[in-house]
Amino acid sequence: MPDLETRLAARPLYLQVRDVLVQRIVVGHWKPGSTLPNETQLAQQLGISIGTVRKALDLMEVERIVTRRQGRGTFVNDYASAETTFPFSMFHNFEGQRISGHKRGRSISRVQASGEEAARLGLRRGDELIRVERVRDHQNETFMTEVCLLPAKFFTRLPEDFGSYRLSALAQLNSILVGRADERVDIALASAQCAADLGVPEGTPLLRLDRVIFSDHEDALEWRVAFCYMRNERYLVRFN
Repeated sequence: MPDLETRLAARPLYLQVRDVLVQRIVVGHWKPGSTLPNETQLAQQLGISIGTVRKALDLMEVERIVTRRQGRGTFVNDYASAETTFPFSMFHNFEGQRISGHKRGRSISRVQASGEEAARLGLRRGDELIRVERVRDHQNETFMTEVCLLPAKFFTRLPEDFGSYRLSALAQLNSILVGRADERVDIALASAQCAADLGVPEGTPLLRLDRVIFSDHEDALEWRVAFCYMRNERYLVRFN
């Protein structure tokens, strides 16, 4: 591999190193849960300084691609593991405990993107989508009903229990890294179907969450619209 220090590019060197390391993870050179070589070894392999490697790894940790453990090394995050919390869950109870709920898939189908769906997902009208309808329960009560749309071209490998998928694990299965999420929050009145799903009267005010999740390459991976009845929970947004 060419000495990275000799490359002339507009991007800072540590970002180039980050891209090289991420690509190795995406292609399976380092598997989820595996340990990366230490900073000295990576610096020697890439022909760069330890400080540059450290800065790249710091960024990858912020992006939740890796986890660094004192005295143990740097590990590739395994989003299929129960130990890894998906970063886009914002529900907490008043004690501050995260609420993700138990997901129940109700229907899965393949559909063609409408004009609105194509616009939100950066696709063309008529492109194939995977549509998932499901609900989430907490303490034996349904608190959320949601519809998720995923571009089929990105997800050719699907797990058997796809109805209760976690996007982070599904992306990992298809060699995709999850990047950022954009979420719009407003209030909507419960339709007859939402009211039946959530066990509330029709017209009850609900929290509506409209979210698009992107890959690290800025491809839209999922558009989710959810309707929530909060009961004794709260919606928490924390900015880092």
